[in-house]
Amino acid sequence: MKKVFLLLLLASFLPLTSVDAQTTNPILNSDDLVISIKPLRPTVRPRTITVSDVEAYYSNEALTLIFNKDMGDVDIEVVNLSNGDMWLDSVSGICATSILLSGDAGHYSITIYTSECDYYGEFEL
Repeated sequence: MKKVFLLLLLASFLPLTSVDAQTTNPILNSDDLVISIKPLRPTVRPRTITVSDVEAYYSNEALTLIFNKDMGDVDIEVVNLSNGDMWLDSVSGICATSILLSGDAGHYSITIYTSECDYYGEFEL
């Protein structure tokens, strides 16, 4: 009984609201679309890969990807799932790249292939 009371007491001190972990990028405009990029499969060293390894933004028909750590050779595939249009790119190292998209309305997918882990994100225009 004491353990249950102690657990209830500790739970009452937990915050009732969640904290938004997304940081504000001062380069972005208020109408820029921030896209969540997440790992698809486990890595050899899962503690080394975090969601912030890749950041993605869409603005003015351009998709910008920022790689915050060296992932070696990276292949990028962007597909408008609504009409089948596809864009491909390759980069290496810690870098940023922009891919000029058509700007057509639709559901887009982003797949990033690395030797450690594949990443995936999607967005709607």
